Parts: sequence; structure tokens; C-alpha cells
Amino acid sequence: MNNSNIIDVGENEFENSVLEESANKLVIVDFWAPWCGPCKQLTPILEKIISGTPDKITLAKINIDENQQIAAQLRIQSIPAVFAFKDKQLVDAFQGVIPETDIIKFLEKALGEKLGNNFNDFYEEIELLLSNKNYTLAISKLEEFISNNSNEVKAICFYAESLIGAGEINKVKELLDSLDDEITKNETIKNIHKRLKLIENKNKGPSIHELEKQLSKSPNDIEIVFKIADTHFANNNHGSAFEILLKYFPKNREKVKSKILSFFDVLGMKHESVVLYRKKLSSMMFS
Repeated sequence: MNNSNIIDVGENEFENSVLEESANKLVIVDFWAPWCGPCKQLTPILEKIISGTPDKITLAKINIDENQQIAAQLRIQSIPAVFAFKDKQLVDAFQGVIPETDIIKFLEKALGEKLGNNFNDFYEEIELLLSNKNYTLAISKLEEFISNNSNEVKAICFYAESLIGAGEINKVKELLDSLDDEITKNETIKNIHKRLKLIENKNKGPSIHELEKQLSKSPNDIEIVFKIADTHFANNNHGSAFEILLKYFPKNREKVKSKILSFFDVLGMKHESVVLYRKKLSSMMFS
């Protein structure tokens, strides 16, 4: 990256670039290695957040393969490992990959103030709009936000979610086609692609009314049940999709469980419907 506050540091520069610099602003040290898969997940998140705070935080990246003495001195046993230095002292640290929201909390705690690029309040507002199915207002707010924060993947995902809710499927396709390769690797973006496929398949198949007539004639046909669930799901009627699946769970435990889990995967484990129906599924599984 070309950001002046994101630097590569070696053993010879550690004292000046980390310890001395921490007297002026917070210095976050990211210990990584080329062979470390989790490091490749964590470092881009750190870079994205810290690049927006050049006057407050510096990110110093240290390759432990090339700087083993520093790693030994700090007793690093696994990577990724992130250390926060302030006023020439180590003030906090964590190991492994943690969610972006927790990284922001970590930085704000070490810094002693809020970050300028902490968008949690905005995202909470969007989540409320989506839960109330106020897709038009959500779309308007997200379009304005993304115009100023084009790399905010979470906002892009919420925008796609809002467009799906509003039935603007062609716009979702256009959005996904416009994303760069790095963003398309995001798991939530991949799940949006899966939802689009369900919607497209639903549009090609029979209506809910026709499927329900078929089910009335063949009440034990689980494949018809799945088609009904898919159609409800594609229409954003997640509750209806899960309810009919749970109704048929007792006699088709493994098949229905697999179907429900596939829906969980598409929505993501933090989605309100997933939280609710994961509890209901667990209750039925262990009752």
C-alpha cells in the first residue's frame, strides 16, 4: 500500500520506527509471515482501518521469518500477533484473526478515543431500516455513504441486501459485476451470489400457489417442500421458508437439516432469522 502510515519494519528500524515513534502516536505492530494463511486475512483489515487514521496511528508490519530476534524478545509463539505501543510502552496485544469490529475496539482502547472511520452507528441504523423492511430509505443512505467510502465492503453488502429486498435484482447484478476481484472474495458477497441464483431459479419455476396445490396432492413429497421453501426464501420471506422446513423436520431430519443449514450459510450466522431459527432447530434436534 502507498499509505505513509503503513510501513515495513525490520530489526534495525524497530527502535526508531516503533518505540520512538510511539511517543508521538499509537504504533500497531503486525507480526506476520508469508506462509501464514490467517495473516493474509488479518493484515488487509488492519491496513484498511489504519490507513484512514494517518495522523493518529502507524501500522508497522514485521516479517518474523526475517526478524526472529524481535519475535523472540516479545515471546511470540503464534501468528498473526498484533501489539500496540504507546508512549514507548507495550499497552495491549492480541493473537489470531478477530472480527473488524473487535479490531476497532482494540485500536480505540489503545488510542483512548474513537476512530474517525468507525461506522458502527451508521451500520446499526441501516440494520434497523432493513429489519423494518424500509429498503428505499436504506438504499438512499447507502448510496450516499458508498460514494464517499467505496471500499467499505460491509456497506456494499448492505446495499445489495437492500436492493434484493426492494426487488431490484438487475441492479444487484450490476453491482456485483462492478466489484473488483478482491471484494468478490468476501464471504458475504459470495452468499449474495447464491441468493441471486435462488431468485433466478424461483422466477423460472412454478408459483407458491401452484407448488402448494402439488403438495396437497403429495403431502409427503419433501422435494416439493424444498421448492416452496426456496421460493419463500428467494422472496425474502425467510420466516415462511424456515417454518415449512421445521414442519417437515421430524420425518425428514437429515435432509431438512441440510436444507436449513444451506439457508443459514447464505444469510450468514448474524442474520436475525438465522439467530432465531438456529435456536428452534437446536430445540427440535435435541428434544
